[in-house]
Amino acid sequence: MMRLTSQVKHFNIHATDGELGKIKDFYFDDRNWEIRYAIVDTRKWLPGRKVLLSPNSFLEVNESDESVRVEYDKLMIRNSPAVPENENLTKDKESRLIDYFGWNSYKENALPHAERGMLGTFQVTGMENGKPPAEPHLNRNESDHVNDNYLRSEEETIDFKVHAKDGKVGKVVDMIFDTTQWRIEYIVVRSSRSIVDDEFYIFHTRQINTVDWFENDLYINDSIDGILNNKPFQEKDEIIVSFN
Repeated sequence: MMRLTSQVKHFNIHATDGELGKIKDFYFDDRNWEIRYAIVDTRKWLPGRKVLLSPNSFLEVNESDESVRVEYDKLMIRNSPAVPENENLTKDKESRLIDYFGWNSYKENALPHAERGMLGTFQVTGMENGKPPAEPHLNRNESDHVNDNYLRSEEETIDFKVHAKDGKVGKVVDMIFDTTQWRIEYIVVRSSRSIVDDEFYIFHTRQINTVDWFENDLYINDSIDGILNNKPFQEKDEIIVSFN
């Protein structure tokens, strides 16, 4: 099932012995757009800490009461390796979390899109005969490959400027992920063409040609005319309905 990340953010997280807090953000692997961790706002329970939980630990996602049940109790989460709230998740800190909880390393699971196949049959802008373009090129230098753990947050990607081959399209306002694989499949872009009416377009992540994480720019492998040949959505809720 496809869902907007904005729909799941703020879901309550429940341990086996009580509520932990709410989902406030996600970390995803920028090589294949897999969601690796939910970032949990524990409010006053664990102040000053960034609590991260892998989707592998989720027992149930209940949309009717907007909650997620995880397989750990509060004590286990409290005793997990601390990640200070104002610090990035380094490779070393992530390794300690993986070892503590027994999660699989995301590097072992980081398969390219081409090895996974597409989900759904919805017609997306820029795809010809249902075939997406090649894997995106991510704008990095050599030192990034050494020091970066490839994780980006959903929150930091919102408001990225989106460009076609020949001009600006708009800004990222949401993401659509597959609730089975916990992988971001599409980005939702609000068009900059109209300042009066909302117009939304969606693009498969494999349509992304280049991402400049430093300048907050994202480049789509399509032209403005090609994009405008598709009917835009007027509301984000219409997008999810179209997948069903």
